[in-house]
Amino acid sequence: MNPAADDIPPRRLWAEWLLILIFAALLWLPTVDYFIGLDRTQPPGENRLPAPKPHLGQFNLAGAQKYTVACEVYFNDHFGFRKRLIRWFQQWKQRLYHDQSVNKVIVGRDHWLFSGEQLMVEHFLGLAKFTPAQLKSWQTLLEKRRDWLGQRGTKYLFVIAPDKQSIYPEQLPVWLVNAAPTNRETKLDQFLKYMQANSTVEILDLRGPLVAAKQTRPIYLQGDSHWNMFGSFVACQALIQTLTQRLPALPPLRGQDFIWTNTPDTGGDLARMAGAEAGEKNSFQFQPATALPALRMTEDLHFKSNWGIKKVVTVENPAATNRVVVLFHDSFGGSWPPFLGLSFKRAVFELDNHEFCPALIASNAPDVVINEILERYFDTADPEEMIAKDALP
Repeated sequence: MNPAADDIPPRRLWAEWLLILIFAALLWLPTVDYFIGLDRTQPPGENRLPAPKPHLGQFNLAGAQKYTVACEVYFNDHFGFRKRLIRWFQQWKQRLYHDQSVNKVIVGRDHWLFSGEQLMVEHFLGLAKFTPAQLKSWQTLLEKRRDWLGQRGTKYLFVIAPDKQSIYPEQLPVWLVNAAPTNRETKLDQFLKYMQANSTVEILDLRGPLVAAKQTRPIYLQGDSHWNMFGSFVACQALIQTLTQRLPALPPLRGQDFIWTNTPDTGGDLARMAGAEAGEKNSFQFQPATALPALRMTEDLHFKSNWGIKKVVTVENPAATNRVVVLFHDSFGGSWPPFLGLSFKRAVFELDNHEFCPALIASNAPDVVINEILERYFDTADPEEMIAKDALP
């Protein structure tokens, strides 16, 4: 038999009521957070956008079913304290169980973080190689693009942005540095050697300029996979210097035209994936030190290309010489518009590193077309698929 309430000691009764209140509060906290936003945690890195708020489009049974499913998907991405719970999950798996599979982030020295995805270790150690057929396919792809442009009087440049570990190998964990053979040859090394022997396509390898520039100030972010704004500037400067050999009147990017300030920031994409809240020490902002032309930027978020709906940014510079560039790029080239825009009358940027869109090229009649691709994407891209999408003669 259960004892009567009067027989329960006051201390025990108080504890039971406290437990009930705590339980009720925990039940209601997610709902409260959903409406007023108590959780200030940075969103986790999921490489996707959260589900949009659903709308009832059809007032029938099929429409109601779709709406119900959409509501569930939306709730799963937006319920209260979801961000904090994901962070705790990531941290517990890493710290308690030393499980890196949840975030695919390699923790280096001095809190440097590196992406461990896309066979990063195998590529860094030089264990992964291109086959002869793959090298030939890359040659065919780039020569087709160059020759198609050459028939229209347009120059072509292929640019490879290096991975973070290619510029800062000394910040990798000791076990990975010690495993690297002294004569290692990466896929990028293999490709450049092959192209030098078999093709005349112009290729810009940014490793040299970036390694030289890191002696002056940091050029990659510690908690992010990307270069910082100074690294982006150095890359653009090297790009303009390369293009000037074929476009002599191109205005140069000059270091003395900018003032750089180290501005601590919050952690980047890798920090979010690792569930870390550490600040970013390698972030830089820039201000013009001299009078620079005022650039006008416009965005088209719905450009239809060979690879789907893409974002296109156009930069107009009334003060530049009459030169036009079309650039296809990934997130590394996403920080280039304020720099490259200073050297071109019009610079058109499409966010897709596989792309070579004849329609966009034809409508802008550029002097030069640039393909920029990050090293790890270059290592894993399929040139045959790109050849098929280009559909060039």
